[in-house]
Amino acid sequence: MVKPFEKTGKKIPFEELLKLIGAEYEYKFAIIDNDVDDELIEKGREKGIDLTGYKHIIETSTVQHAENRHGKKSNDRNPLSVEDFLLIPYIIKFRDKVIISDKLTKQRKLKTIIYRKTIGDEYVYVEEIRDGKNKSLAFHTFYKRAIKKSPK
Repeated sequence: MVKPFEKTGKKIPFEELLKLIGAEYEYKFAIIDNDVDDELIEKGREKGIDLTGYKHIIETSTVQHAENRHGKKSNDRNPLSVEDFLLIPYIIKFRDKVIISDKLTKQRKLKTIIYRKTIGDEYVYVEEIRDGKNKSLAFHTFYKRAIKKSPK
């Protein structure tokens, strides 16, 4: 599998990457944001993780995964649209809540960051923390939940 920033992967603009949803693709990635904000860096320090110098990235393979699990072709009750994917930079920057989870991803055994934002529905965006030479916070999964309206 190609890793982020390797020469065999091609960096493309975020919006272009999202156009590949549902299409045949080769490995590509986009940088969502080059900076991690101070609140997230502080939360990392509290967990013993230095997030200084990390980038938020997204890859074609994980977009495909989220589309298959939570998109319009899935059985998800509240499927994601391309417009929902375009909210990711906003959700990262203007989140309602963010936590660094102690639960590890199944395949890579990496810690995750969970962002929550309510914009009509509740959006949950999850990144995995990839350390090493190419420090990145990489898209892991993304879904939305309908907000239950309280009866009047």
